[in-house]
Amino acid sequence: MVVSTRHTCLACGSGPLDLLIDFGQMPLAGGFLRPEEVDAQAAYPLRLARCDNCTLMQVLDTVEPQIIFGRYSYSSSTTNTLVEHFSRVGKELVDLGKAMSELVVEFGCNDGVLLRPLLKAGAKVVGVDPSDVAEAASRKQGWPLFKEYFGKSVAERIRSEYGAARIVTGNNVFAHTHDLHGILDGVTTLLEDEGLFVFEVHYQGDLLELVQFDTVYHEHICYHSLTSLKHLLSFHGLTIVDVERIPIHAGSIHVTATREGLGRSVSTRVRRMIKEEGDWDIERFVGQVRLRRAEISGLVKDLRSSGHRVSAYGAAGRATILLNYCRLGSDRIDYISDMSPLRFGKLVPGMNIPIVPPEVFSESPPDYALMTAWNYEREIVSKEKKFLAGGGCFIVPLPEIRVIGD
Repeated sequence: MVVSTRHTCLACGSGPLDLLIDFGQMPLAGGFLRPEEVDAQAAYPLRLARCDNCTLMQVLDTVEPQIIFGRYSYSSSTTNTLVEHFSRVGKELVDLGKAMSELVVEFGCNDGVLLRPLLKAGAKVVGVDPSDVAEAASRKQGWPLFKEYFGKSVAERIRSEYGAARIVTGNNVFAHTHDLHGILDGVTTLLEDEGLFVFEVHYQGDLLELVQFDTVYHEHICYHSLTSLKHLLSFHGLTIVDVERIPIHAGSIHVTATREGLGRSVSTRVRRMIKEEGDWDIERFVGQVRLRRAEISGLVKDLRSSGHRVSAYGAAGRATILLNYCRLGSDRIDYISDMSPLRFGKLVPGMNIPIVPPEVFSESPPDYALMTAWNYEREIVSKEKKFLAGGGCFIVPLPEIRVIGD
């Protein structure tokens, strides 16, 4: 089976789940195509649901991981915002966990964007990640890598070879797996008795507030609230002691957890956030998604009808979903510019829009650029002052549609 469908919650096992949005058949968000692959591209059902019991949002239809990640092309270090963020996090983790010369293990380490500052801060590091991106970075940068999915088995081998970990960390990983409990089995196997589990996840509160339908895709299986995380971690004897809302990926949370029974006080931020989550308006979110879809597609259609050239800016997974859900293909969008050389010359799946390097945007600027990487608006606007000064305009699609430079 290429696609399997769940009817119960991945975190707490409750069911049935409440269907929120049916996106229809959608391509893989990160499945950027070579031109010769256009005729063989695939699409899969994409439906977003929510658990009434623990509040976890999740995609009902799960595509086999080897199909999603077999050609994974995401590289964190191409984004300055992420490099700067994890540069700070690395030092903070070592200080928080008193991890100078101690072992820190990161699962989902990607290209080492956090491992590098951890090493610089004085920690010993081990990465775990099944992607070719991680393998290439490990060879080039010289940190040890277990090229596989994280779970109890690999945790046992790491512990046998390197000892227990003072800190286990994983960032933007809990969204990508249907085996949440398997990951946490690995965490508790590897972690020192008084160690810290520190991780970051997209926050469901920001998804709702910012109407982020474009972050719903097959690669993102889960969308966590702090309430759902509290339920999930409790099954493994872990308790959340602190949380911080951060702007990364248009709204995430930085969570610190320990083993239960250590007597560590729980931050007031944890209690306050869980209380606030009880007031979320899910029905409003669903209605806003439908409205944004109509507004975005309508504006681009009107601009093209008026003779304007329109491109897109930022070929992340968000772009695939936004362009497909709004039905904006190569007849409406001339090209999409991106920083990652891994994507140059490829096409956005489903819509077949060519992905080009930044030089094309500079040398052949459109009249309007749809900011598909709108979560990096500040960075993009700062970088593209020449485009704006020359009369170009950015369309920011979410959380509300805006035009910059008009």
